[in-house]
Amino acid sequence: MSSYIFINNIEDLEKVKDNYLAGKVCGVDSETTGLDPLMCRLRLLQIAVAGEQTLVIDCFELLPVGKAIIQEILDSFDIKVFQNAKFDIKFLKANGLEIKGQLFDTMLAGQLLRTSGGPRRVALAELANHYLGVALSKEQQRSDFSGKLSEEQLEYGAKDAEILLKLRGVMILELKENKLIEVARVEFACCYAIAHMEYFGIHVDLNMWQKLTKQIEKSKEECLNKLYPYIGYPTVQLGLFEERKISDFNPNSHKQILSLLEAQGIHVDNTSKHALALHSKNPFVKLLLEYRHLEKQLNTFLHTIPNQINPVSKRLHPNYGQNGAFSGRMSCGNPNIQQIPREKEFRACFNGTKGRKLVIADYSQIELRVIAQFANDTRMIQAYKDGEDLHRLTASLVLQKDIQDITKEERQAAKAVNFGLVFGMGAAGLKSYAANTYGTTMTMEEAKLFKKRYFVAYKGVNNWHWHIKKTLPISSRTLAGRKHNYGSDSGMSGRFNTPVQGTAADILKNALGQLYLEIQGTSIIMVAVVHDEIVLECDASEAEQTADLLKRIMEEAGNRYLKDIPVIAEVSISDSWAGK
Repeated sequence: MSSYIFINNIEDLEKVKDNYLAGKVCGVDSETTGLDPLMCRLRLLQIAVAGEQTLVIDCFELLPVGKAIIQEILDSFDIKVFQNAKFDIKFLKANGLEIKGQLFDTMLAGQLLRTSGGPRRVALAELANHYLGVALSKEQQRSDFSGKLSEEQLEYGAKDAEILLKLRGVMILELKENKLIEVARVEFACCYAIAHMEYFGIHVDLNMWQKLTKQIEKSKEECLNKLYPYIGYPTVQLGLFEERKISDFNPNSHKQILSLLEAQGIHVDNTSKHALALHSKNPFVKLLLEYRHLEKQLNTFLHTIPNQINPVSKRLHPNYGQNGAFSGRMSCGNPNIQQIPREKEFRACFNGTKGRKLVIADYSQIELRVIAQFANDTRMIQAYKDGEDLHRLTASLVLQKDIQDITKEERQAAKAVNFGLVFGMGAAGLKSYAANTYGTTMTMEEAKLFKKRYFVAYKGVNNWHWHIKKTLPISSRTLAGRKHNYGSDSGMSGRFNTPVQGTAADILKNALGQLYLEIQGTSIIMVAVVHDEIVLECDASEAEQTADLLKRIMEEAGNRYLKDIPVIAEVSISDSWAGK
């Protein structure tokens, strides 16, 4: 008897339905005609159950007529097992089918187990080979599922669903043994939110975007004209219809820029933004940095994003890497919404559709709060309990001034001190970091003095650093239990930063998973996530309630792990992303 049963009519589906309503766990997989759930079609849905033939459902024939029965079968299982669940969830949603309840994602589990003896690659074939010793053929993966289905395609689809049940059995034991159950819970719950966010996307006002593009193009041209005295004026070439200016200036040419800098009496080892920031008062360097900034805005965002708007939804649908970094922090691409410039004119282009608002919230100083918890720094912890501004407090401590007398500029410099020194920066690094990231200048003597005073003031952080330097741990864990291993070439800054950044990521993911459950049946959709920030879209009439909900959930998610420190989420309601 075949290991699967192929269903391509409603009568056969009704006959077998009852055999698939009493299980606890099922493996779910799908085959599609492409990668975009809004433009491509769901062809096969495979449901594997222990002790039964795997259901292989022809969705071309069974949807929408069999939707109610398929939904009933899916709902009857307590746990659904997927490989890369967000992909299947989005395609099912596009066809009116919802996945609910607990899920187990073998790909996400594989990513968590990488640091506990798991394989580096987490594709299904690699996981099957590593954990089960099974050679899983993926030859049919790229075959055409839009036409007549072959026996090989059906068998391939069935095996992919069946292997998921066996993988879960082994991987759940590995997760337990390596104390990764809590972080796995966070990841699996968050997966729903990521699928939701990718499916609904975010709205961009194209008219505003095009006006901004023309404005930045004009600014770039004006900046280039100001650069000509330094780089040489272009030659003019007469064309058939118009004159053209020809210039060989390349702002990204290391050799060319070094030569131009030498002519200005500026000696640097490289021409990176980081290196040039130390000379930003020089007129040529200032113009060069501005020109590069405008060029990047045009090439990376302004010229590319209109081509990435989905023709069906008329929205952007970024792709999130749920574990884009080894710390657990998410990445983003196509487009990278997390790198959209923070200037208001950019973010004003991202807005709610008619009658809708954006609700935007981010964590207040979440990484510093995490550090205070890790380091058990009594001064930091008390400051947060008292509702003090830690940047103003640090400024008063390193400058030895009354906190009431701290200026806006001094608080800005203290940001560099706080975020630089806690991750192991030296005085030279702090000086450069302050100039490059916060636009504040400090002498080397000031940087050395600030560093000394900082670690005297925050004894818990100093002791935490000392312990890590002394023991040189080969691995670390976040407060949710996520594990990271350090290589022989890992530096101290990574040992300070990774568990902190990872815990902040775990907190955000915990919030996303809980938020997804809370917004079911409402007008609310998640539209963007940027490290410590969540952006929602909702009906204007529900904006206040949505803001309260978002704040509550984000703070509860943080307090699950930061037991000694209050977690604060700052929320705003706006017509656009610029209203943060």
